[in-house]
Amino acid sequence: MKPSKRGLLKASVAALCLCSMSVAAAQSIKLLRFAEFGPNRGDRAGTIKWLDAEMRKRSDGKLGLDIVWGGALLGAKDAAKGLSAGVADMASIVPVYAPGRMVVYEVTDTLQFPNEWVGMMATYELMTTHPQALEEMAKFNLRYFGNYTTGPTQILTKGKAVKSLDDLKGLKIRATGAFVPAMKKYGAATVSTPQPKVYEALSNGSVDGSTTYYYVVKAYKQYEVADHMTEVNMGQTLAFGIAMNKGTYDSLPGAQQKMLDQLGKDYTQHVAKVMYESRTKTKAELATGIDGKKITMHDAPAAMRKALIEVAEADAANWVAKANDKGLPGEKILGDYRALVNKYQKIKDTKGHPWD
Repeated sequence: MKPSKRGLLKASVAALCLCSMSVAAAQSIKLLRFAEFGPNRGDRAGTIKWLDAEMRKRSDGKLGLDIVWGGALLGAKDAAKGLSAGVADMASIVPVYAPGRMVVYEVTDTLQFPNEWVGMMATYELMTTHPQALEEMAKFNLRYFGNYTTGPTQILTKGKAVKSLDDLKGLKIRATGAFVPAMKKYGAATVSTPQPKVYEALSNGSVDGSTTYYYVVKAYKQYEVADHMTEVNMGQTLAFGIAMNKGTYDSLPGAQQKMLDQLGKDYTQHVAKVMYESRTKTKAELATGIDGKKITMHDAPAAMRKALIEVAEADAANWVAKANDKGLPGEKILGDYRALVNKYQKIKDTKGHPWD
């Protein structure tokens, strides 16, 4: 039986209405362009996808992310400046690559302690409440959103295992921040190379190793070009997070700003949980082998770890001098941050992690 013309007309009208509704729904969502210098794989990438999903859910489909991966929009070294200039609405940023712009944020790299949740919550509170932190970010046309962590620092090497301080002599190690003086003190030469470039540097022999983290070795496939990992469990890189362009944030309705503020805190806790739980899993995977490539694991002697930490923490004096030169109260800010670390360490010691 052939359908009637009236029936065909009704079906066409219905289809057109559905199509119009779909177009209207697609047009109603505001996509914030998110610049990510890392690849679309690994634990941190997974948390950014979680952020996109949560943003869409909490905004009733009115806000979401347009994620541009792998530095295609902004690389690690130009992310903060590009975000400030409005190239993106949100971005992963590393303050060390924007010298003198986010000095307060850099204080979070000065202390050596391994727990992810303690570090991230202390950093989040500092960056969302401390007057100098708020003022500095606003001057740079940024608004802090949330934090990442690298987890505790380890030493990855190619060709030679580092089992003692003497083994560092003569090696060329990629290092940043407080790990630079720690490596140099015991005879290693250091170079500054962004993580996306470390694979190539290890492969072509321009570096012998890197101060790094379990998730990075897996995400950037550094296990393909390295042989050994020395577990020193030194401090984390915590001056490493997500910011928004201040103009973008200010242009949003108050309800969406409030939602984003809470989402930033929740995201920070989510990342802490992911990174904490992934450490053991990733360590086992690297030791067992990924795609046939194994990393030989070594535990650093306690004396070696203590010696490296002493040098790294002494470097905090350099941060204080830098802050003072910028007209900031360096000693006070460092003391305020140390108090926040102690606060969250006490919570963790007495109550455990929120997800326990």
